[in-house]
Amino acid sequence: MELILVRHGETQLNYEKKFCGWSNPDLTAEGLLQAKAAGDKLKHQPIHQIFCSDLSRTMQTAEQINHHHQLEIKPSKNLREMNFGLWEGLTYTEIQKQYPAEAATWGKDWLEYPVPEGESLQFMYERIIQYIEEIVNCNTGKRILIVSHAGCIRAILAHYIGRGIQDYWRYKIEHCGIAKIEILDNYTVLSALNQ
Repeated sequence: MELILVRHGETQLNYEKKFCGWSNPDLTAEGLLQAKAAGDKLKHQPIHQIFCSDLSRTMQTAEQINHHHQLEIKPSKNLREMNFGLWEGLTYTEIQKQYPAEAATWGKDWLEYPVPEGESLQFMYERIIQYIEEIVNCNTGKRILIVSHAGCIRAILAHYIGRGIQDYWRYKIEHCGIAKIEILDNYTVLSALNQ
């Protein structure tokens, strides 16, 4: 089977370098162009199913790609980005000023520390991997498109290609970058990243 992983297009919060997890902005004009370009790159790829985060930016991206495939898009809250709680919509500098103690703790324990009124990276990672493994187990031999977020795609790559969550930060995921993972007999190969 093959997993095709696509990050959503740009939003205004992304453009402003603000934390954007469970916030629900639409794509910018540039983000829509990125999504259309991803759709053009994938238009000749046979795709069997499309799953995406239930947030607007991923739905809009999936719809642009699906224009060429006409499949049912299956949205899920399980494919959402990390919930940044009270940090949503803030830059890292603003977080350090408004929440200095919490930001310092997060810097020391980025894996287990849940951000205020949000979730920890470990919790997000487990949420995503449990859901992705369900998808993989039910779709042997198929090509599946996942439209999600940078954090989710990093988690999937760390799980299947890396050594687990400790490799989470080793992957840079561009807006509408396309990553591909081939899975055969529980052996995984990264065949594309940020195409």
